[in-house]
Amino acid sequence: MSASLLLIEDNPGDARLIAALLEDAAAFGLATTLVTVDTLAAGIERLRPGGFELVLLDLGLPESSGLETVQRLRTAVPRLPPLVVLSGLNDEDVAVQALQAGAQDYLVKGRVEPSALARAIRYALGRHQAEQALKNELERSRELATERAARARVEGESESLRRLLDERDQLLRLLAHEVRQPLHNAGAALQSALDAIAGAGTAAPPGVQPPLQHAQQVMAHVIGTLNNALAAALLLTAGGHGVPVDTDLDTLVALVLGDIGPEDRGRVALSIDSGLRTAQLQPTLMRLALCNLLVNALKYSPAPAPVQLRIVDRDDPPALGFEVSDLGSGIDAALLPTVFDRGTRGPDARPGTGAGLGLYIVRQVTDMHRGSIVIEPNLPHGTIVRMWIPQGEG
Repeated sequence: MSASLLLIEDNPGDARLIAALLEDAAAFGLATTLVTVDTLAAGIERLRPGGFELVLLDLGLPESSGLETVQRLRTAVPRLPPLVVLSGLNDEDVAVQALQAGAQDYLVKGRVEPSALARAIRYALGRHQAEQALKNELERSRELATERAARARVEGESESLRRLLDERDQLLRLLAHEVRQPLHNAGAALQSALDAIAGAGTAAPPGVQPPLQHAQQVMAHVIGTLNNALAAALLLTAGGHGVPVDTDLDTLVALVLGDIGPEDRGRVALSIDSGLRTAQLQPTLMRLALCNLLVNALKYSPAPAPVQLRIVDRDDPPALGFEVSDLGSGIDAALLPTVFDRGTRGPDARPGTGAGLGLYIVRQVTDMHRGSIVIEPNLPHGTIVRMWIPQGEG
């Protein structure tokens, strides 16, 4: 990871120490370019045009000290990059107040190792990036709310309908807490019953196993639809999706495959062409997105045709790719412009097979990760869905 830093420090000795620590931090995966100024005014002048990704700020400068330094800097530079304050041994209380005023972290001079400095800078950049993503999502949500309100006024939406929508949201939250877990428990109980029958060593009573298998399929469909509805209504539109974290890819893949029904799991061919062991993802939503892609591919591929899940990575720019390909009849060209819209379903979709939320969820999860997604034909027949999720700061 590389970053352009501005150090505002009036003590030449401390400035040289920070520069030396940053050189040593390269051994911990952090490459930096450093510009140093010795007054707050000079720092403000350098920051206003932009170009810096992080600021290291001494709290004791000639013309300003303590929390006032942070406040003056934030006022003078509205688009301030992530800020890490440098504290003396007697300034730790002030440094904590600086965190409350918007700084990402603080370092005590003379007590910082290169590894700790590299970690503090990476975390500060990551937290700032996550905050910006959240602000953008909230702004987008406000814009969508404004559009919905305007549309409601044009259409003459009544107050009773608005109350009904509020009650719907409350009901969805109730489902999230009170219904989803019992359904999962019931599904696990059905699977245990089927496993017990299979391992009994004697023939099951006639007519017992098929109804249990059918009940398991129905349960899986209900759980999938419920998960999609809750994600669309609560996680994505309400901004509760969380921040991407280091996610173990093997564990994620195992969970995704575990979400596929036993009757179809064997049709999924896994191909991992990536050296990454972990990636920056929101694991719960990414698991749901990949499960939706695989379920769609399995649904529209003739049994027992395989469906492939391929994981790749690229360096320029750094990104992790998830590719799901099937051997179905492909997606009608007329449907492609709206295939990721909420409620879109193919012309061959059967009643009771979903609410058209699957690919909508996939697109929203991709957008939340600031990634990209494309659909391509899998010649001679079939479909490839390729999702790229950016990684790192590059």
